[in-house]
Amino acid sequence: MRIVVFIILSVLQLAIANAVFAQSNVIERKDPIEVSDIKTTHIILNEPIKYLDIGSRYFVTDTIENIIKVKHIGGGYTAKPEYKSTNLTLLTTSGNYYSIPLNYNRTTTQTTHVIDAPGYKVISPKAEEDLKQQELFNSLCVKSKLQVSECNIKSNADLLLTSVTGIFYKENYIVIRVSIKNFSTIDLDLDHILFRYKKKKKFAKNAVYQERVIYPVSECNLNTKISGSGGIQIYDFIFEKFVPNEKENVEVSILEKNGGRSTQITIPRKKIINPDVLH
Repeated sequence: MRIVVFIILSVLQLAIANAVFAQSNVIERKDPIEVSDIKTTHIILNEPIKYLDIGSRYFVTDTIENIIKVKHIGGGYTAKPEYKSTNLTLLTTSGNYYSIPLNYNRTTTQTTHVIDAPGYKVISPKAEEDLKQQELFNSLCVKSKLQVSECNIKSNADLLLTSVTGIFYKENYIVIRVSIKNFSTIDLDLDHILFRYKKKKKFAKNAVYQERVIYPVSECNLNTKISGSGGIQIYDFIFEKFVPNEKENVEVSILEKNGGRSTQITIPRKKIINPDVLH
């Protein structure tokens, strides 16, 4: 029932966003707003917020009418550049679309930012292309959640039932749907879900093989907590299209934050090269 409600809300959210996009003023902020993991940054607009999207799971947001609260998860998520910056996009009730870059800075001193449309600049055609891409990602999120698939690759460890329940393809993007069900009575806080190429078979000791991480370009569910006693979360990861070589599979690693639970799922290469096509 929770999943059905989530899908319905996602469809309604996308419909609202698409309706507003058609009549929006597209506005950007060029200088990034700095966000800490030990302080809360407040972004204040002069009108209520209708739709909000943040491009990274390493930044978390909460909204109250015209106020956005932003924080970085921090910890080990600052080692790579892609964990340190993202983009906040939002729509207001009057139809203004804002694009606001965010950067991680633990020691930032300015934690309140007042956003006023007259002080902004209409974005370039390149940014309009980015907006269309974000619309595509939103559409892929909704369609992948609704798509029925026969794919069901399971792993069960530490009372975590993890499954790859769909692999989809559309417009040069691959979407991988991962379901995690927590049968433990202890809530699970995710550290990360990592995708990487993995050699199919063991090879000679003197042979060199470099595992490569596959980074998603967008994620459809940023919730990192899975409740105990049967709680479930479904994550859809969007990648630029990729194909492992004939000696590789794709391994999905799921690790707990500040804990010892983990599990892995191996996706066979044949599943990656023959995904379901989204229409």
